[in-house]
Amino acid sequence: MKVKTITNLFLLLILLCTYNANAASIIDNLVALKDNIISMVQDSNTKLNVSYEGSAFGKLDIYYDKNFDSDNLKPVVIFVHGGAWLFGDKYEYSKIGTYLREEGYVAVIPNYILFPKGKIDDMVNDVYQSIFWTYKNIHLYGGNENKIILSGHSAGAHLSALTIIKSYLQLENLDKFLIPLPRLEKLVLFNGPYDFDDYDVVTNLITKENADHGVAERVVSKLLASDDIGPTDILKLYKDSSIPDFGVPKITFFYTDEDQLVPESSANNLIKQIRRVTTNTEINYIYNQGNGFDHSTLIYGARTDDEALKKMFLDIITL
Repeated sequence: MKVKTITNLFLLLILLCTYNANAASIIDNLVALKDNIISMVQDSNTKLNVSYEGSAFGKLDIYYDKNFDSDNLKPVVIFVHGGAWLFGDKYEYSKIGTYLREEGYVAVIPNYILFPKGKIDDMVNDVYQSIFWTYKNIHLYGGNENKIILSGHSAGAHLSALTIIKSYLQLENLDKFLIPLPRLEKLVLFNGPYDFDDYDVVTNLITKENADHGVAERVVSKLLASDDIGPTDILKLYKDSSIPDFGVPKITFFYTDEDQLVPESSANNLIKQIRRVTTNTEINYIYNQGNGFDHSTLIYGARTDDEALKKMFLDIITL
């Protein structure tokens, strides 16, 4: 019992280290949450809390023009929120949904099960099911199922990348082998952590080298009941040029120089593995430097009506 308690506390510490939980950010986020809920209530062009056959928490919101032209379907953006796998709700991002709708997209913002009610495989299944639901049903809301962009921030970026890779490679998830997702137009990842070894202070101190499946990753893998928790580690098992393109021809990574929660090496190492195993995936890497952007500056700005940051967010989505 003591060992289980200690390891759970250790996991909680790791997860909290990835969440910007200082007092100022908490107050700011509460204000943003209030404003986003108000915006959601006032936006009549929505369909809220649609079940997508995932977990009990598997519901999504759709932002769309109710007077859509069925002969001119719009591109779709699925946005998977962050929150250290512990926190977050689709309601917090309603302004992003509204903004995307105003800019000519159909936006889909799903919830997914969070720790400790769910483990990594449960979260992957929710993201996976939300994508399938969108592909099958988004035409009913004016969206083009052949022009779906999957995007995510922080933990949402991690889960998006993990879901894409596991499904394309038909890996096991919740005791079932995944079938590949429908082909997506692109994957857009904001400030995502893609390898739990990035947080392995213990192994780094002992070996004086970067960890590879070190203490932190092994503990998190055990507690989250999955060997496949990091997309970077999964790809290390595959030979050079052995994978076509993951069912998505373009992947955009966004990272910032003042991100104190996720090291830049996390994105760089995943990019390195993607380029090694496939030559058919176009990768765009956007590194925002010298502007004081931290882990959440861009996404926070996009959901709090900062016009410059909203435009930057959209420019990255459309790149």
